[in-house]
Amino acid sequence: MTELFIYPVIFLIALWSSGALYFDVGDGGWKGWGLFGLCWIAASAAVLLLTPLLAAFAVGITFTLFLLWWLRQEPSHERAWDACFDRLPKVSREGKTIRVTNMRHSRYVSQGKCEVHWEERCFDLSKLQAVDAMIIFWGGTWKCHPMAIFDFGTDGKLCFSIEVRYREGEEFGILPGIYRQNELMYVVCDERDAILRRCIYYADIDCYLYRLQSDIEFARGLLEEYIAATNEIFENPKWYHAFCSNCTTEIIRNRREEVPWDWRMLLNGRFDKMLYDKQLLLNSLPFDELKAKSRVNEIAQSAQYEHFAEEIRKRLPGFDEHDRAKSKAEPDGESKVAESPGASKA
Repeated sequence: MTELFIYPVIFLIALWSSGALYFDVGDGGWKGWGLFGLCWIAASAAVLLLTPLLAAFAVGITFTLFLLWWLRQEPSHERAWDACFDRLPKVSREGKTIRVTNMRHSRYVSQGKCEVHWEERCFDLSKLQAVDAMIIFWGGTWKCHPMAIFDFGTDGKLCFSIEVRYREGEEFGILPGIYRQNELMYVVCDERDAILRRCIYYADIDCYLYRLQSDIEFARGLLEEYIAATNEIFENPKWYHAFCSNCTTEIIRNRREEVPWDWRMLLNGRFDKMLYDKQLLLNSLPFDELKAKSRVNEIAQSAQYEHFAEEIRKRLPGFDEHDRAKSKAEPDGESKVAESPGASKA
């Protein structure tokens, strides 16, 4: 009977450990493949040559020692970063004004090509009017990436996106994401950057923009959480994890006990439906109709750059005439932009 419990556990330990050896020790190269193979040879030898209890003891001791080493690996701000992720944002508060340093506002020329720019921008907290949710889907409908866009009226839009901090030449992968391969980053950018990056720079990404049903107190509380988390990452690097520390679980962790658990927080491909079911989306349309009308890809690609926010919202459900009138006053807060020196291109 012990074999029915011990051998599956050894298999799971070998499965995880071989991946950790491949990625975190062997750097995903030939050395990694060699360590991957040795791990399975050692696990097989323990099962075939030892009694179940001795096999469990040998594998358990080896795994514990390796796990202690693995847990001691530290994230870092010092890597060869992709140009779009090489500056960490920081948010400071001066009375009723928040100042965002290293706010990204890149221009996306075509698929895979962009001009990366960083700026310092100020927002008046008294002008905070609403918060929107942008949900993007790539590679299927079982996973999504949520972002929060805060509407400061004539000061413009401020977007927070919790992402992998990519290194040079790196692409997203689920398997590397469960090991010590990526740091986490709170990308702070303007709305055009957040949306056009997905609609122009990348292919096969579906973007949906929703107005959240919230009052100003909710919007301020959510903003404070994002600011605190952004500054924490600025001071202390943090590992990204595909299941435990990602774009959705970080939001829930920041919200703490204010958000009841829902399985769609983990398998987040239905995250927008969860918001709808919790009556957090400002619209009375049936969900399928709301989602179909909230797709923003083609709208964003044809929108005028100077009046981007107004152009996209006037063609989406959930944004009333009052919201649109306020966005006409000044195009995305251009008057409060001071571009930082040394903007890079990619």
